[in-house]
Amino acid sequence: MRGIKKLQILTVLLTIIAVGAAWAQDDIEALQTKINDLVSQQKALVAQMEEANSAGDVNAYNNAKTTYDQISGQLSPLKAKLASLADENDLVTKAKAAYNKGMQMVKLGQYQEAIAQFDEAIKLDGSNYKFYFAKGIALKQLKKYPEAEAAYLKTIELNSDYSKVYFNLGILYRTMEDNAKAIAVYRKALAQDSTLAKAHYEIGYTYSSQKDYANAIAAFNDAVKIDPNYDIAYTALGNAYSEQGQYSEAVDVLQKAVLIKSKNPEAYLRLAMALNSLGRYQDALNAANTAIDQQKKFSHAMIEKGRAYEGLGDIANAIASYEEASAADRRQAKWVAWKVEQLKKKSQ
Repeated sequence: MRGIKKLQILTVLLTIIAVGAAWAQDDIEALQTKINDLVSQQKALVAQMEEANSAGDVNAYNNAKTTYDQISGQLSPLKAKLASLADENDLVTKAKAAYNKGMQMVKLGQYQEAIAQFDEAIKLDGSNYKFYFAKGIALKQLKKYPEAEAAYLKTIELNSDYSKVYFNLGILYRTMEDNAKAIAVYRKALAQDSTLAKAHYEIGYTYSSQKDYANAIAAFNDAVKIDPNYDIAYTALGNAYSEQGQYSEAVDVLQKAVLIKSKNPEAYLRLAMALNSLGRYQDALNAANTAIDQQKKFSHAMIEKGRAYEGLGDIANAIASYEEASAADRRQAKWVAWKVEQLKKKSQ
């Protein structure tokens, strides 16, 4: 053969130019494929140089040799990058293994050991936000609140869209009795996604813990507007209404709660309380009995049952219900003893 087709040489050169774009890809398999392709092209060029040499075609030989050398110049950094990516991939794999081991320890309640694993994962790969989030959970369990806060804040720094961290940070602040910070964190989450019903619920829960029921009602209402099937929010809303003396409103939302989730002893208890407060004693008795059927030894529901019987004028069953509550929970014993004594005096 007198020469190599210029088109073949041009194709090889265009391939070399395109390699630069591949450098930006952190994909080992793609990079290895590219290297293999270039090595194959070099082998073809070697064959062409041998053929040109045999034919005495110096020009063809020099053209092939030039292209071969250019490919060699490109292969060197590509191979170095491949080795670097392989090392990085190995670190990421080891980091994930440490993280998974840490999560297993969290499930076993071995929080200190879990933290050591999360620290190892972070040392190997400090860019993974989930490692810091998991560490924050373990630290909170150990009541190391400032350290847990730092871990959660680092999570947000690495991934501000990770909604779970806002809820955990908010709960942490509430545990630290910093309710203003807790509410601010939930509002940050809502600023990113206004459809987070749980964020509204957590704001309401935080207000309730401060006995600020007016603001709690507003937050819980926002939660159920977004998620009309949010039974826990309806239950909390019913309780907030009751605390405000708005018993009719409480009954309405608590009935929605039990309609959404029929096995809901807490909602039935709150419903019995609201109904008793409205003087609807038979309905209250039914709600209290349902709560007790769903949760045995539910002393608070037994007390509401006693209140309903008392309202119906059935003193004997009222006393029996109160005493049942005392037997279920001895913490009620002192109050029950006083209440029973008052009822016995009244019935004499």
